[in-house]
Amino acid sequence: MANFQTRILHLDLCVIIILLTYTDYSKSNQEQRIQQHINKTVFVGETVTLHCNKTKFDYDFTWKMNNSVIFRQVSDINITNTHFSSNRIHINPAVPRELKIHQIQASDAGNYTCYPAEIRWTLTITENRPASPKQMSLYIIIIISCSGVIMIFLIITISFYIH
Repeated sequence: MANFQTRILHLDLCVIIILLTYTDYSKSNQEQRIQQHINKTVFVGETVTLHCNKTKFDYDFTWKMNNSVIFRQVSDINITNTHFSSNRIHINPAVPRELKIHQIQASDAGNYTCYPAEIRWTLTITENRPASPKQMSLYIIIIISCSGVIMIFLIITISFYIH
């Protein structure tokens, strides 16, 4: 009887070790399955839309932000759960492949992942939009024009005082 109990105990320990190993493996395996990484930079106040590709497994759909589930839809049992950190984040349950963030803020920066397509976006938020080349050339034209007007005024003034 003691031999039988020892074998049961060993079997229980083996099952526990297998379950712990599988649990750890499944978590790391999900991270390893990421098929595509996209870096996206947006400016404060903009609206951004993240698109997830269609797959043959679209009946279950999950969006994560920094590894926390923010949206989950299971079509088989008609359940949709949302855990948005802000009312500016929106996913239409009819089109769960699109995540929209309106009036983006610095707190929206991070990793966004969609499953089952296994795409991860690293969203970077910057405060100020750099001046475009058109704006820079406009500034240069204005500065040159103002300098020219000042030079002409000085030449006329000096000529007037000399004569």
